[in-house]
This record gives sequence, C-alpha cells and structure tokens, in this order.
Amino acid sequence: MLLSRQYTILILSLGITANVEAGVELTDNIMLSGFGTTSISKTDNKTPLFVNREIFDETCYDCDTLFGLQLDIDVFEGFNASAQVVKRTQDDWSDPELEWAYLGYEFADFEVRAGRLRLPLFLVSEFYYVGQAYTWARPPEEVYDAILGFTSYDGISLAWDYDISDEISLTISPYYGFDRLNEVQFGANLLKFDTEYMAGIYVDVVGFNYRIHSGFMQAKYSQRPFPATQKLDIYTLGAEYSLDAWQWMAEVEYDKFQTNWYASAAYALDDFTPYLVYAESHELRKTKGVTVGVRYDVTSTISLNAEFQSIFSQEKGNRAQFVTSPLLYGEKDDVDILSLTLNFVF
Repeated sequence: MLLSRQYTILILSLGITANVEAGVELTDNIMLSGFGTTSISKTDNKTPLFVNREIFDETCYDCDTLFGLQLDIDVFEGFNASAQVVKRTQDDWSDPELEWAYLGYEFADFEVRAGRLRLPLFLVSEFYYVGQAYTWARPPEEVYDAILGFTSYDGISLAWDYDISDEISLTISPYYGFDRLNEVQFGANLLKFDTEYMAGIYVDVVGFNYRIHSGFMQAKYSQRPFPATQKLDIYTLGAEYSLDAWQWMAEVEYDKFQTNWYASAAYALDDFTPYLVYAESHELRKTKGVTVGVRYDVTSTISLNAEFQSIFSQEKGNRAQFVTSPLLYGEKDDVDILSLTLNFVF
C-alpha cells in the first residue's frame, strides 16, 4: 500500500481519487508500489521561488520532478517492514534519498515503528511526495515549507488506535528522533543543522467524511558552524471535511519565528476538480497568496493539474516564499507562477 491504514480510510471517505490499491504483488507478503510527479513551471520573477524547487522566469521542466519506489513486507504475523526511496525535487537521479525504512510491530491497538520515519506534522505528511493523493499541484508552501522541507527523522514511534464509535477513530502517536545531521540547499548556501533530538506527538480524529490532525514537535539543534544550541517548538493544526462534491481543507503552523496558514476548497465535477487556495505567512515570511487550479483525473492512477498562483509580499525586500530576497536580483516583491503537472501511481 502507498498509504498507511488510517490515511486509506480517510482517502476513501473524502473521495480523493488516488488508487490506494496501486502496487504489484511480488509474493503473497511483498508489495512493490511507486509514484511520480513532473511538471512544466514558470514564474515572472528572476528570484528562485520555493525551497527545494527554485522555480524562476525560465521555463523549468524538472523543478517539480520526483519519483519514488516503496517496498512493503509482511515479515510474519504482527511484524512488517517498509522502505521508500525517493528522487525528490532537490535530488539528482543518481542520488535519491531513503525517505523511510522501518520495522513495525502491531499488537492489540498499538503499533511500534523503529527506523527512518516520516515527520507527522501535517495533514498530508504521510503521503507528501505522492502528488496523486491530493488535489493541488503542490501542498501549500506557506505551511509545508515552514520547516525548510525536512520530512523525515531517525527514531521510534508508538501509535495507539482507538475506535470512539463505529464511524470515529482516534490515533495518538508520540515519537522521538535521535541525533542526525539535516542539510538543505538554500539558494547558493548549504545549510547544515545538527539535530540533537526531535520529540513530538500527533493526534488524529478520523470520521466518515472528516479528519482533524494536531501535532507538536520540539527540536534541539545547532546550525553549523555555530556551536550554540537552541530549541524550537512547532505546533500544527489541520482539518479536512467533505460534503457531496465539496472538499475543504485548512492548516496552521506556529513556532517562535512565524505563523503560517492556508484554506482550500475543491469541487468535483466528474473527472475535473477545480480548486481555490488562500494562504498567508507572517513574521519570518510576510506574504499573502491565492491559487486557482483544476485537476483532471485521466485514470484512477494518473492525473493532470493546471494551476496559476499569485504571491504578494507584505514587506519590501522580505524573502517571502523565495529562497532569498528579490532585492538581490533587482526584482519586484510579488510573483506569479504557472504550472502544468502530471502525477501518477502504480
């Protein structure tokens, strides 16, 4: 399966068109699946836009390109293993990233996982790289770029699943990440963060046609070459709800440096789903953004997006959603971006 059990329930209830049965059974207990995204993207600004994508005013055919393979193994009763290798947007094809690799054990209403795991901060964190699983061309950058695109940790998690009623389930999952060096290419600079630990918890409430996700994470880290350590507390809250052909989503992220949020609405018309997103960033990045787009489901495993996005800076020279200040390029503070995107799963 591409998605974990609780997310499969949610996708089915919200009517999202990703084929959760995609995959190839290699044996009775080994499943191979995959996913990918590619696009044609262009802005009207020379300043590189979005962490790990860096789209600018020349047409880019690979700024959004990613490809992933996932192997799931039922080791024996109660024990399972999963590994996911992804050529992310910032990676070369010759140097993909091991996004997760863990051993899990289920007993009663609990599951323990140990290894490399996905950071569970946001609504679509579990399937962040599976573009077929959400409506937009990209998850709203105001929220999903808030932690510089970091998506995984090395550690252990414990999940407790409880059925509140026949239609409502609750998941509570604390987790802990051990020491790790995290790197991100930020324009011309390679930022290095020595993370001493990451510790957090998330709570999911999933109903027939809605989901509420809340998260908290504390990280203790230092940024090379500076020796001083600091702690960062991150709080997130998100919700999604569907009614007939409508789907609404909203999320907020807060830490001591910034507050970011978005609200999204989509309406399914057979194979077409037009959508609208409004988003804001405050403090560290000061912007307002509007996205309009339409998704077309070619098949249950292939989709196309046509999307137009405008981002308006609220402070001259502010980095906004760029990777650096547009003043360095002698450019305007606002930007428009046009994207044509292809997603698929198998």
